[in-house]
Amino acid sequence: MKGKERKEAVTKAVFSLSLSMYCTIISSSWRCNFANNITTMEKEKMRLLFYLKKSTQNKNGKSPIMGRISIGRSMVQFSCKCACTRHLWDSRKQRLVGKSAEAVSVNKELDRLQVSIHQVYESLSGKLGNCVTAGQVRELVFGLNSKSQGLLHFLDEYIARFQDRVGIDRSERRLKCLLLFRRHLSEFIKCHYHMEDIPIQKADITFVKELEEYFAKEKEFKLNTSAGYLSMLASLLKDLYKRHVIETYPFIAHSIRWDVGTPRYITKEEVGRIVALSEKDLQSYELVSRNMFLFSCYTGLSYTDIYHFTTEHLVEEDGMTWIRKPRVKTGNICYIPLLPEASAIIERYRGIHTRAFRHEPPKGYLLPIPGCDTVNIHLKKIARLCGITKKLTFHMARHTFASQMTLSEGVSIESVSKMLGHSQIKTTQVYAETSPERVFRDVEKILPFITQYHLTN
Repeated sequence: MKGKERKEAVTKAVFSLSLSMYCTIISSSWRCNFANNITTMEKEKMRLLFYLKKSTQNKNGKSPIMGRISIGRSMVQFSCKCACTRHLWDSRKQRLVGKSAEAVSVNKELDRLQVSIHQVYESLSGKLGNCVTAGQVRELVFGLNSKSQGLLHFLDEYIARFQDRVGIDRSERRLKCLLLFRRHLSEFIKCHYHMEDIPIQKADITFVKELEEYFAKEKEFKLNTSAGYLSMLASLLKDLYKRHVIETYPFIAHSIRWDVGTPRYITKEEVGRIVALSEKDLQSYELVSRNMFLFSCYTGLSYTDIYHFTTEHLVEEDGMTWIRKPRVKTGNICYIPLLPEASAIIERYRGIHTRAFRHEPPKGYLLPIPGCDTVNIHLKKIARLCGITKKLTFHMARHTFASQMTLSEGVSIESVSKMLGHSQIKTTQVYAETSPERVFRDVEKILPFITQYHLTN
């Protein structure tokens, strides 16, 4: 028995020793793996790279300098907001070579940006450890984090407030333009800043100029299209400036350029051709468009004002009927005598009920005018039938009223300004172009007074 007990004791000792050695090996292996993991995590340092985007050039022939932040598997790119001449860029040093003013200025900005990025990374590493991502660094460097509010955020708020006032003192058409501008602005921010949104503080004069250049070169918008979108941005930033959200208003140092152009109108003879056009040559909707155009020629009312024209805007004074209506665009009062031709058009459509038009007489509207785009399509056909080579649009009727129906017939520009609902004579001068016939009649008036002056020898 003693031999058997001794054998069992030896077996137990051997087993304990083996188990102890196994645990020691496993423990050492775990410590080694943990140490290796720590080493690996420590190796996941931030890497910053500056590079030149050679595929793009601005109007001065310079290429933009881009940046790339890499932390582990996360990587983001951003614009350094500066550009340089290609031959000055050293890709190895990631800086400009030489001591020119351009090289010193750009290198100074890159140094500042590099210090800022490393400071943000060290700050985040102290709070989040090794969970820092490249996107978090970029957002904090450029001042936009999850709790901050960017330009698009404020634009969305502005559009929401605007939408609540549609039908009261704001138009639905303007709302559609705002939504389209929001889309273009979002595309610009993604394209040039590689971000979903930018801090509102970044919407400075430089941003405005870059957006204007983007509209002109990349979007190839016409001048007035770009100016319209920039005016929307100006309205937003002015609202934020008044609410003390931003400290400066960028458009103080930047004026929006508009292409005033030459007023386009048709002559009285061409108006007569449209009047004489046989109704058999037009379909029902085209006939309505023709009559609405003529009504504008006789009154000077714009499309929107005709759309909202009601019986309340007709007043009787001094034995005749007048149109007294605030303009939808500005709120200024138009004071227009109702000519017999315009009155006949009103009576022709009074009380007509049809689903062909967007509004009905029960709503109080007098004239069933089709949509503006539809009217302009119909006017193209009417111009062809009448032999008018001009590109006929509905707004030309308002120009025609100002230049041909009033000013050329001797009506003073002050009276024309009152009829059109303008607050300044300067605005009326754009619409109302003095014709050669008017100049000739005015000269005829002074000829009798000039003949009494003779040259003496």
